[in-house]
Amino acid sequence: MTTLTTRSKRTETSAAPARWLHLCNGLDPVRDGGMVPSILGMTGALKRAGGDVRIVTPTPSRLDELAAPEGLAIDGPDVDLDAAVRSADVVHMHGLWQFHSRRGAAVARSAKVPYVMAAHGMAEPWALRHKRWKKKLYLALVESRNLRRASCLHALSRPEIGHLRDLAPWTPVCFVPNGVDLAALDDLPPREALEAEHPELKDKFVLLFYGRVHAKKGLDLLADALGALARDFPQLHLLIAGKDDGALTPFSHRISELGLNDRATYVGHVSGAKSRRVWAAADAFTLPSYSEGFSMAILEALACSLPAVFTTACYFPEAAKADAAVVVEPEAEALTRALRELLERSPEERRTLGANGRRLVESEYTWEQQAAKLADVYRWLAGGGAPPECVIA
Repeated sequence: MTTLTTRSKRTETSAAPARWLHLCNGLDPVRDGGMVPSILGMTGALKRAGGDVRIVTPTPSRLDELAAPEGLAIDGPDVDLDAAVRSADVVHMHGLWQFHSRRGAAVARSAKVPYVMAAHGMAEPWALRHKRWKKKLYLALVESRNLRRASCLHALSRPEIGHLRDLAPWTPVCFVPNGVDLAALDDLPPREALEAEHPELKDKFVLLFYGRVHAKKGLDLLADALGALARDFPQLHLLIAGKDDGALTPFSHRISELGLNDRATYVGHVSGAKSRRVWAAADAFTLPSYSEGFSMAILEALACSLPAVFTTACYFPEAAKADAAVVVEPEAEALTRALRELLERSPEERRTLGANGRRLVESEYTWEQQAAKLADVYRWLAGGGAPPECVIA
């Protein structure tokens, strides 16, 4: 196991709260997708638990309707990143291949500040193949050292433990998944709220895709599945919510070829009140991704008690084990079969599936539960002693 450096200036018995710094490229939900609610949920729960938590980003943030947790300090590019790192007890960096992790790791090592690196799916094999040669070169020159010399790596899913191990075999890894804010998804508005904006949804079975409209999200699979199911399920209507990240045009072309333009609605990026209207209008959820870290959208769908179909590449087998979702390989035929099976279930059976998802999230995936694990990791890194249960040596 990596030798951990303990900072003598602060101990576990100190009356002052520990200073936990989170570094990320920026907080822009449109650009950065699910990483933003992940970071805000994580840091907000740590703050509520009594931590002295701060976020620093080298690029401006644009939270729009996504509210920052109360009392959480968020500083932008005008802040001295080096000084922020040196004054922290533990630094937690989010994402790979960017300036904040390169500079943050170098300064932390120089100042002997323990640091954690969370890849957020960026170490997943599909993601590594994207811009492969650039990443291979950057890994050799910069990121490999950052990962190997980190005090701990942060995996959001069990498969991600192995992905991180492939890059840094001897660095400890903590397994702490994302969480969800249940209160934010309770008492949703009536589904008519979104139907008023999109009348084509009225009296339809609304299948929701929620996420960046990117090639890795499997919208090509979803288009073919819709084509195979449309005739047998005339009430089926696909609702797509998320920023277009290059995959909307090919998806639209495929839907047009299939003659299904009137069976799909795209509402763009949503947050805040409109996000709640989207969740309220859905009857089921799907995420046919080729690659994920640990999807916030899946947790939110389960929290909304929606029956869900997603792929093994979403790395959430726990949902299938809890009979809380249908999980299939990222293939068009497999997705079509799973969606057909879901649509052929009775309403009561679909409600049972959704209720199982809600129970799973309540029991294991709240932010308070995940923040308690992370706080234990930070205290271990800053103070030494035996590693917490969530750490894999």
